[in-house]
Amino acid sequence: MSRPWTVFHLDGERGLRGGQRQLLYLAGALRARGHANVIACRRGEALSKEAKRQGFQILELPFAGELDVRTAWALARATAQDERAVLHAHSAHAAASAVLARALGGSARVVLHRRVDFPLGGGLSLRLKYRRASRVVAVSNAIAEILKRSGLDAGRISVVRDGLPVDGREAAWAGVSPARFAPPSAPERLEARQAIARELNLPLSSPWVANAAALVPHKDQQTLIAAAVIVLLRRPDALFLIAGRGPEEEALLSSISRMGLLGKVVLLGQLEDTTLLLKAADVFALSSWGEGLGSVLLEAASCELPVAATTAGGIPELVRDGRSGLLCAPRSPEALAGNILALLEDRARARCLARRAREDLPRFGLERMALEMEKVYEQA
Repeated sequence: MSRPWTVFHLDGERGLRGGQRQLLYLAGALRARGHANVIACRRGEALSKEAKRQGFQILELPFAGELDVRTAWALARATAQDERAVLHAHSAHAAASAVLARALGGSARVVLHRRVDFPLGGGLSLRLKYRRASRVVAVSNAIAEILKRSGLDAGRISVVRDGLPVDGREAAWAGVSPARFAPPSAPERLEARQAIARELNLPLSSPWVANAAALVPHKDQQTLIAAAVIVLLRRPDALFLIAGRGPEEEALLSSISRMGLLGKVVLLGQLEDTTLLLKAADVFALSSWGEGLGSVLLEAASCELPVAATTAGGIPELVRDGRSGLLCAPRSPEALAGNILALLEDRARARCLARRAREDLPRFGLERMALEMEKVYEQA
């Protein structure tokens, strides 16, 4: 193991979504390997509460925009006396705070995490943030290629894919029960379906197609709704359950109503634990046109839930088309509907794909992620 680091994990976003959970997974794995971890986040937000529950040291900061000098100055002071300090920014706004802290006299290494498969926004973002970082971590090869095309030197980029607890030891590091990321038994699956069905007055016998993602444009639930129309022509008993919140919620509700899908496509809102839905559903559908990696697909695999997804971003690095799931081009409701129907109608094939997806999980474990990140810190 490398000499212990003091890693300041920076994330000023609101909520507790995939990126924040990955931050906590990494911090837990690094803690298990002897490194100190400080979670720098907004006061009172879900990330702060969950990090406290898991026993991490917290540094609550304003994160009031990219030029927030108060946040940057606090980070510079917190790291000034530690020669093994790392400012590890897990979001774009936090990246600006880390770089500014270094400019204000901080001596910590700066590592920026890139989770989205969008080009860097303009020359200022490249020059003022990413080129000033010691290292940039991409969660997929797809993102690494986008960073290179945006003008970032390939020698500054490392690929470290997101992870998931793959055994009881790693579940303990992450502060979760091993049962959370395990296929449900028949009684457990029935119990999960009954809990959701009671709350939403849904029929138990219908096939359930699940989606769990923020309701934002690049997750493209509009394509999933269009695919639902096609699926329902052949399987009128199917239900589409979409978990998440975001700015697209009103537009999605409008589309559901306009297409006559009320009661067939249901927006569930933000679930505290999406694994209940994953253990209850028959198919997981991810319709994104932009996706850094798609870590929710790891959760689906852990529950042995068959997956129909797009080829956006780093998804093909998780899901092998025809081996561990079915993939199609983004923005293609006909192809997505065809794959959903294939999984609903050939259950033996669906179970085989889901089983293989779970067999692939060890290559995405948390210890692997911590080992790779240690190398990044050393390179920084």
